[in-house]
Amino acid sequence: MDTTTRRWRLRLRCIKPIAGAIALSMLSAIAPAAAQEAAAAPAWKFSGDLRGGYFASERTARNGVQSDADAFNARLRVAVERAFNERWKFRARVAGRFSSEQDGSRVYLRGYAPSRTGTEFGDVTLDEAYIGYTAADDGMRLRIGRFQTQFALPGVPSKGLDRNDSPNIDINWTDGVHLDLPVGGDWRGHLIAEHRHRRGSGGVSRAPLDFSDSDSRVSMFAGLQNTKPWGPVDHRMLSLSWMPASLASAGLANPGREDYLTADARISATWPLREDGLRLVTGLEVGYAFNTPSGAAVGTGETGDSDGLAWQAAASLYDIAPGHNLGVAYGRTGAGWLISPDFRNNDELAEIRYQRRFNKNTSLEARVRERRELEHPAGTRARVDHDLYVRVSHRF
Repeated sequence: MDTTTRRWRLRLRCIKPIAGAIALSMLSAIAPAAAQEAAAAPAWKFSGDLRGGYFASERTARNGVQSDADAFNARLRVAVERAFNERWKFRARVAGRFSSEQDGSRVYLRGYAPSRTGTEFGDVTLDEAYIGYTAADDGMRLRIGRFQTQFALPGVPSKGLDRNDSPNIDINWTDGVHLDLPVGGDWRGHLIAEHRHRRGSGGVSRAPLDFSDSDSRVSMFAGLQNTKPWGPVDHRMLSLSWMPASLASAGLANPGREDYLTADARISATWPLREDGLRLVTGLEVGYAFNTPSGAAVGTGETGDSDGLAWQAAASLYDIAPGHNLGVAYGRTGAGWLISPDFRNNDELAEIRYQRRFNKNTSLEARVRERRELEHPAGTRARVDHDLYVRVSHRF
């Protein structure tokens, strides 16, 4: 380990008690205000959403064997929220995934999900439990605890290469601190310090990412985001993700661990096409992992390190007829890109999705998708997956 890496890890260790002290002082500061305004504070607010439908898939494996599956799947989330005053609030949410094919049910609260992509069918847990602060005049925002982080390309098939918790009917979460503040010129800065459990994470972390090393307890995310329209461009963002001592570059069986560092850039634009509301939304996102596992560690058959490049492009037509939307997405993620909740590493993805929005709370979506391996060992064929769903979403 070089001197620079040791220095950064020492600084990271120092951040933990400082962050804890800041959080404690903030909570202590709001207690008197909360007590004074208890009589005037609004009652507990309840909300939630239900999403479910029919899901089917078929796979052609590397050896040519075909298999298929289908089920009725759903996700239910119920949230409770209470404001202490005009600036501070508490929010918690219970989330569960269910399937006609699930094997039992499990209710738990812990710092890691049971799989690398989140919870499993039959699981019920808290995916939010945080204290939040919002300053006046669109100023600083702060969340401390368990919360959702979502940075994705806009569109009907909205997807992200990094930080897009709980897409589709998945359940993910982020444990830590999220600071969101204006930095000038319509740009906002995002700083996220995320705690990782030694047995895993609440977010997506594909193999061979591993958090058993004590130096991997805290991961960092830093981003600059601008959603102020600039001509047709209405969204742009640059970000870095750093996971110290988290990459088993030679495989999980090897004790060596390295830092995993990625960069990501996304941009989207909207063009009105007709006066009746028809508009085109397009977007492009590119990510790069600077340090990637070997081809042997990810099972691609490549010699040397795996590919760290990932990208996606998307286009959507909104209000083809009132409430009818259609979108397409295409992406390629190298075997070394390990943190996307929407794209598997070492995959090419093509998708078309239709959406019928009945009102602001209820919609129906239908999707058809193909995913195909990019690299595979000699003597095998690329694994190919086809899947579809028809699902309904309702917020209450």
